[in-house]
Amino acid sequence: MGKNVSLNKIAVLALLSFLAITLITFFKSALELEDAEQAYYSQWLRWGYDDQPPFYTWLQYGFNTIFGVGKISFSILRGILFAGTLLMLYRYSKLRIKDADASKLAVLALVLIPVYIDFTFRRLSHTSLLCLSVVASYYCIQLLMQRKSILNYLLLGFVVGVGLLSKYNYAFFLVTFALGSLWDKDLRAIVFNPKMLFTILLSCLLVAPHVYWLLGPDEFQSFLTSSIEGKIGIEEVESGFSFMPILIYWKALFALLFPILLVVGIGYFSKFIGFNKQKLHWFSKMFLVQFIGLGLFFLVFQSQKVETRWLLPLFIPFVVLLIETLSFKNKATLLSVGYLVFIAVIGVQTIRTPIEKILNIPSSVHFGFEPIANKLNKNYDEYQWVLPNVTYAGNVRLLHPERTIISADDYSLRTLEFKHKKEVEITINPSEVKQTTPVDSLIGFGKEKENLYFYTD
Repeated sequence: MGKNVSLNKIAVLALLSFLAITLITFFKSALELEDAEQAYYSQWLRWGYDDQPPFYTWLQYGFNTIFGVGKISFSILRGILFAGTLLMLYRYSKLRIKDADASKLAVLALVLIPVYIDFTFRRLSHTSLLCLSVVASYYCIQLLMQRKSILNYLLLGFVVGVGLLSKYNYAFFLVTFALGSLWDKDLRAIVFNPKMLFTILLSCLLVAPHVYWLLGPDEFQSFLTSSIEGKIGIEEVESGFSFMPILIYWKALFALLFPILLVVGIGYFSKFIGFNKQKLHWFSKMFLVQFIGLGLFFLVFQSQKVETRWLLPLFIPFVVLLIETLSFKNKATLLSVGYLVFIAVIGVQTIRTPIEKILNIPSSVHFGFEPIANKLNKNYDEYQWVLPNVTYAGNVRLLHPERTIISADDYSLRTLEFKHKKEVEITINPSEVKQTTPVDSLIGFGKEKENLYFYTD
């Protein structure tokens, strides 16, 4: 009976999170960046989109087909992934720890990870899918530790395929898994089992079309390389070699884990929390490999930027490892407090957006795109609309889902296929003088007070 109640409480948290994520969307006048991207890219089914793999957009395309192109379609998908991560982490922790209360604490500890309970809760798309994929990957490994059946190997192959199609960062997990198998005999027994061929074949089958799209004659990999270099700040690297990327990496990791470390420290000194003696098992070895491997990557490429959201999916399963190494004086009290804190944070996240609007706190989601959409619909209905970026294009498409919208910064779109005899292109604060004179304008639009100029051909 106790176990069922435990599961129900975790399920309630997942359900509350899902409902809150869905509800928050209706308080926003415009879509968040990630939702706007999906509103734009989900116009088509392609083997790849911009600098991200396609699986999330495929899912979004399906949700749009069912629910229509509206705010609810984007929030429901993110809500399902957030709730699914909570439930999957609980299943994995129960499989490892075999203690229902400790497993619940692993889930509740996520409220102490700012980027998860804030960014993932409110806006992240591909990262949310990657969180679920990585946790599911560790769950599959744990299943294989217990039973090396063909079904479990096929399940791992499916999860690996989905992971690779979720976000390219998933490759870091695969490298960790491979290197960990060279160190640990239990992992080696999984990797070097002949049944591993089922995993490899299924995952390769799933990702092959996208890999061909990426590495094929259109050379989309060059755009991906340029995007990655821009994100990690390679162009900012000065001549010479520096250990600064390691410090940047540690700083981001500390920002990711600081609240958890603070709570554990307070609990330890107040004698509510102790530490168990642990052997160096496969899970702890994978943590060490992941920690060192990421540091070496950022060091070798002299990264000048490390975002906490990049680290989140790769380290989120190790919350289970942390709980596994701790002993608790009074789990019942910690669980009660943890549930209340989690629910309170969900409540704060839900009312945060309307409060920002009431208090006139600047936020881009409070500036709707109706002025642009109305002007385009009224004066340029017979033209092909070309917006300056996917944020603009996605928000305009939300208001006119019946139209095909083009974004000027979508390199993965063969624009010739959508070439229209008459086009109207919107440009933000043009830095260079165009050959033609703008036919229209919209001055001081949005939070950034951008000047928009309309050009026709």
